[in-house]
Amino acid sequence: MDIDLLKTFLEVNRTRHFSRAAENLYVTSAAVSARIKLLEKQLGIEVFARNRGNIQLTGEGERLLPYAETMINTWAQTLQDLRLQPELDGRIHIGATSNLWTLSLEDKLLELCDSFPALAIHAEGHTSIGLSRRLANRTLDMVLIHDPPFSSELHSEKVGEIKLVLASNQGTSKFSDAVEGGYIYIDWGTAFSGFHARKYGENSPAKLHVNLASIAIGVLASRPGSAYLPSSTVNSVDWLKPVKGAPAFRRAIYLSYRDGNENVETIKALSAQIKGLSM
Repeated sequence: MDIDLLKTFLEVNRTRHFSRAAENLYVTSAAVSARIKLLEKQLGIEVFARNRGNIQLTGEGERLLPYAETMINTWAQTLQDLRLQPELDGRIHIGATSNLWTLSLEDKLLELCDSFPALAIHAEGHTSIGLSRRLANRTLDMVLIHDPPFSSELHSEKVGEIKLVLASNQGTSKFSDAVEGGYIYIDWGTAFSGFHARKYGENSPAKLHVNLASIAIGVLASRPGSAYLPSSTVNSVDWLKPVKGAPAFRRAIYLSYRDGNENVETIKALSAQIKGLSM
């Protein structure tokens, strides 16, 4: 289907006039008429009822209208996603977990934009499983993740570390007090789950389980409680204090990409700037 045929159909419907549609599309009236006839021939229907001075959609034209609008919008979005602006010479798709974006990578993303002004950067947030799947099917060029996927086709390297500490908003210095009242369990992945089970047993002391640190922080802003949070976050929030004697947990942050990626040199340059990431 020629996208210009649908654009012409929509413009004629908007103006209800072939000549005005031709002026808006910068073509002749004959070209507009020819496009509409070709569209009708391809679809096997009549889209307009042509009466002198009165052009109306037929029933089939009414049914075509939402499909035509969707196809035009989809095509415009496709061009936006795939076509580079003249001042850009490359594109990279970066993925990370939502926790990493929210707690540390948003500032790093701005640094990357400043350091690579000719690079179009697409940033996405997904679960660890979603990141691995998108890396495998090539919709993401590189991912930042705690548990890198195992594959002979992938390269993974450590670029940072996150230190999780038990923090409380109650001013308590006792480990037992911090986990007894309002403790929130944040899902920091498989390794953290094992650490948590070893330290606290299989029965978690938490009544509230969340998968985003931002949710826990929002809850702690309004009621007493505690949670394992990045030390950098705890240090930046004046009403959160680390609980003395509570075991800390460290998690590596890995950057993974396909060895055969066509943007491998760009990925290596980005990796060099991201290295040293800490939370």
